[in-house]
Amino acid sequence: MQAVGYYIALPFLYFISILPFPLLYLLSDFLYIIIYYLIGYRKSVVRTNLKNSFPEKSEEELIKIEKAFFKYIVDFFLEMLKCLTISKEELLKRVSIENPEVVEELFNSGQNVIVSTGHYGNHEWINQVLPFMLPFQIKTVYRIQHNTYFNQLFLDFRSRYGVEMISMNESYRKINTKDSKPFLLLLANDQSAPPDKAFWTTFLNQETSFFAGTEIFAHRYNIPVVYGCIKRIGRGKYRAVFDIISTRPRELPKGKILEEHAKKLERDIRQDPTPWMWSHKRWKYKKINGEYIDVNYKE
Repeated sequence: MQAVGYYIALPFLYFISILPFPLLYLLSDFLYIIIYYLIGYRKSVVRTNLKNSFPEKSEEELIKIEKAFFKYIVDFFLEMLKCLTISKEELLKRVSIENPEVVEELFNSGQNVIVSTGHYGNHEWINQVLPFMLPFQIKTVYRIQHNTYFNQLFLDFRSRYGVEMISMNESYRKINTKDSKPFLLLLANDQSAPPDKAFWTTFLNQETSFFAGTEIFAHRYNIPVVYGCIKRIGRGKYRAVFDIISTRPRELPKGKILEEHAKKLERDIRQDPTPWMWSHKRWKYKKINGEYIDVNYKE
């Protein structure tokens, strides 16, 4: 059944991918109406997340953010499909780095670097374009998809410009391998982490779990950590901004790196909440009075 669904969907995915951008965004405008007003995809999840994250905002303000998010998320998914066929030249027109010198200095001193980011802005385009913009070997940790056919499709387009994709199961082994040049490891750390192994902190007014892998890698191998924000500066236009967390991670107390990541990500979300993944069930678990609580989202 996996193969049947894949081969039925594949022609449609490529058809969308080859659309010129004006037509792609025209399609996005149409799909937004269907998804937001007719289907209501995860609308209750988005509303719950926004209400809990911004208790100071009025209902009118929250609905405005909600609609802007749904318009963006349709754009994002179509832009992700564009990854199947998008050229290097098109990517370089649409993605830029504001301050590449922040990580280039680490490369010039022979150091690897971890870029800790979130699902904010178009992380798929950044993943594809970094090999053209920075001198590092780019590596990205990913979660294996249940459908093996779609999993391979995602691997193919994410790695077609030279990014080394590393599954979570292989991350410790592959990150410790010797490379011919320093690597930049891109880690998105804003998904709901299993509560008993997570780092907990207050994030967007809620006790929130974060995967500890970023800090574990940094301490174990003494790799500098840089926070990366992918700002949306226009429709289909993004700019990455780097912000150093620590160049000497072993000198920091446990939890400090993740605390700084959480603060910087929250800062960016508050400045522009639209391009963050509010449809994720980010708070599957909560920590209340020292106890872990499973949260049942209503859809």
